[in-house]
Amino acid sequence: MNEHGHLTEDVLLDAIYGIAGDGPQAHADACPECAGRLRELRQRASAGVDRLNAAGAISDEFLAAQRRKIYQRIDRPSRKLWWWAPGLAMASALVVGVLVYQPHRVYQPQRSPTPASHSEISDAQLFSDVYSMERTPEPSATAPVHALFEEQAQ
Repeated sequence: MNEHGHLTEDVLLDAIYGIAGDGPQAHADACPECAGRLRELRQRASAGVDRLNAAGAISDEFLAAQRRKIYQRIDRPSRKLWWWAPGLAMASALVVGVLVYQPHRVYQPQRSPTPASHSEISDAQLFSDVYSMERTPEPSATAPVHALFEEQAQ
């Protein structure tokens, strides 16, 4: 059933071919709209069968040949679909290799960094620097920001 409470096209087609059970026919008996749609689909189906019969009956030899061809295709699947697979694999491997390889990044063992030479400072100098940083209410990183505002104020 669709959102309007009527049979869908798939259910109607199943009812025409006798695979839907009794439910759709019971609904079509109670619903004039679904009954009309079912009647129209049955007329179209019978018109199609009549057209096939008028065109001439299909010979048994033709159907047997068609069946043999189908069985041959099932037994020996076509390899035409996979002729491109090796080329695609090679191309993708080439693309990945080009993207990954970077000649300027050849492996070089890491060397331990050499410690920078620091001049020895006294404990008194260290404590003085620490206390001066503690006394300022703003961190030293804000100095460039203050310089920007002072330039704009002028």
